[in-house]
Amino acid sequence: MRKKNIIQILLVILILLIFFIVYNKYFKKVSDVNDRLIEKVDIDEGNKLINITYESVDTLGRKYIITAETGKLDDKEPDLIYMSKVSAKIILLDKNIIYIESLKAKYNNLNYDTKFQDDVKLKFLNHNVVCDNLDISFKEYLLEAYNNLSYKNLDIIMLADKIVIDILTKKYKIFNFNKSKVKIKKKNLIGNY
Repeated sequence: MRKKNIIQILLVILILLIFFIVYNKYFKKVSDVNDRLIEKVDIDEGNKLINITYESVDTLGRKYIITAETGKLDDKEPDLIYMSKVSAKIILLDKNIIYIESLKAKYNNLNYDTKFQDDVKLKFLNHNVVCDNLDISFKEYLLEAYNNLSYKNLDIIMLADKIVIDILTKKYKIFNFNKSKVKIKKKNLIGNY
């Protein structure tokens, strides 16, 4: 009789353990990004921030750092910060870095999505993008650059309406909306475009 009770208790423990593992693996929501405010200096009466830096790291280890000379909190949407003179870095798993600069940005401190605007410059390895707008979505791991977009690398200069880059795979798609072809100039043997 005693042996039968021990087996039943072990079976119940085993079943509970299996439920716990399945729940944690498939049903429990884990935050993809941990954040911390590195520095926030001088908040005046108008919700203005000076010399701000936000840093976040996702569960895979990619790091996003955004800094701005000034920022203003939105009274209606407190999760949004309107930044000026902005620079950002996305440090990928292979330690390559995507650099972004702009005159303005709208940063969401809940999901870390950022909309850069005005004189946006992106640099990644030998790739350089200049445009009016660039949006980063960390939920979809997409980077979209658009409006007055020019792309340059060692071999070509390209003009297009929009480029979408998957941050995970580093694959990209190029779009032109007015049915004209994307304009590409290739470097010739002398080195001229």
